[in-house]
Amino acid sequence: MKLDIDYVSDLHLGFYASKLDKIELIDKLVEAKIKPQVNSNILVIAGDIDEDIDRVCEFLYACSKYYSKVIFILGNHEYYIPNIKFIYTDKMAEEYNYNSMNKVYKLNEIFKDSNNIIFLDKTNSTKGIYNYNNFVIAGDTLWYKPNTIIDWIYNYPLQNDSRFILSELSKKEKILKLHEDSINWYNNLPNNLDLILTHIPPIKNKDNNRGNNSCYYTLVEEYKSPVWIYGHDHKENDITINNTRFISNPWGYDTKDFKIKSLTLKK
Repeated sequence: MKLDIDYVSDLHLGFYASKLDKIELIDKLVEAKIKPQVNSNILVIAGDIDEDIDRVCEFLYACSKYYSKVIFILGNHEYYIPNIKFIYTDKMAEEYNYNSMNKVYKLNEIFKDSNNIIFLDKTNSTKGIYNYNNFVIAGDTLWYKPNTIIDWIYNYPLQNDSRFILSELSKKEKILKLHEDSINWYNNLPNNLDLILTHIPPIKNKDNNRGNNSCYYTLVEEYKSPVWIYGHDHKENDITINNTRFISNPWGYDTKDFKIKSLTLKK
């Protein structure tokens, strides 16, 4: 038995679609850049589609024209609500009551009854697990935790995550809670997984041009799947560690080829 999958991450549509006049023209971006590369019935997206939910939805709907299933998770950018105190307040901040989790809940509501666009997240009815033709796929952001004082200095005030992920918690508490919830989710996953899809890498990728800052990885005690697709560090990768294949196919902020890659799961 086998399952063919196309995969990508870190699309950051704002760097491409914002150059178009209307959000509806994202459909044309998908038609021009993704449609010619379709090799499978399933597309999985490992987070960071866009900060704007309307653009996220438009992109997913456009991809669903060419794939029978589009499976996606959230990256850190989907949580962003641009809001700089004393300088300006983005209308998005008021819409989501200054809480990034309200963006997550809205996406849950939008796709809760969808049969072809599957939103994997520990907060919704999937609990981050989807069974497709007896292949078990698990997905979630898998939030990181800064470990050293250097990591914390990078996270706050330098990183947008600390400024644009809004919460009633403090800047430190909110990232610790996101991480704790993610690790609890991961540790309670079953052991019969065929694919894990996370935004944050579960490995230190020394060649990611981001150094060893723990804001770019989340280590886990064991790898619960033979294949793991991730994103976040904007570094294309395909490496096997302890019998688990880790792969990443990011567009990033300045892609020229809009690459869609494919893999085959077997059991």
